[in-house]
Amino acid sequence: MKGAKPKPRHLRVVNGNAGKRPLPEDGHRLESVYAPAPGHLDDYARMAWEELVPVLVKVGTFTSLDHHALEQYCQIYSRWRRAEEALKAEEADTYETHGKQGTMKRARPEVAIIAECIRLMRSVGSEFGLSPVARLRLGDVGQGDFFNAFKKLDQKE
Repeated sequence: MKGAKPKPRHLRVVNGNAGKRPLPEDGHRLESVYAPAPGHLDDYARMAWEELVPVLVKVGTFTSLDHHALEQYCQIYSRWRRAEEALKAEEADTYETHGKQGTMKRARPEVAIIAECIRLMRSVGSEFGLSPVARLRLGDVGQGDFFNAFKKLDQKE
């Protein structure tokens, strides 16, 4: 779909309703519960799953409908890690070919795989708030207590 992603109702209330149109209801909220990693994931993907799921459950952004999307993210993460290791083993980002036009330097295939994996991880990860900008869009600024104006009110003197 084209256009900006719709804002959740609570963000539209906070930011103001410039268009003065009726605010939509947020819809049903599914329970956020832990799920074990699927059995077919390799070690890197399983490691990513075990790191991410507890945190996503804690903030309430992982539900039963999100398993496949997170599985995709973890598989892409695994592919990225394996490509990085292969590139490190070669100890060079380029290789030389010799042909009719002489010697040419070319980028290793792993470089393109890494770039594509990073692009896909950003795309899929933004749906779960896995970057600072994505968390802002989800409404979780997460600046810690330093910027919490209400911290003084919560403390007993």
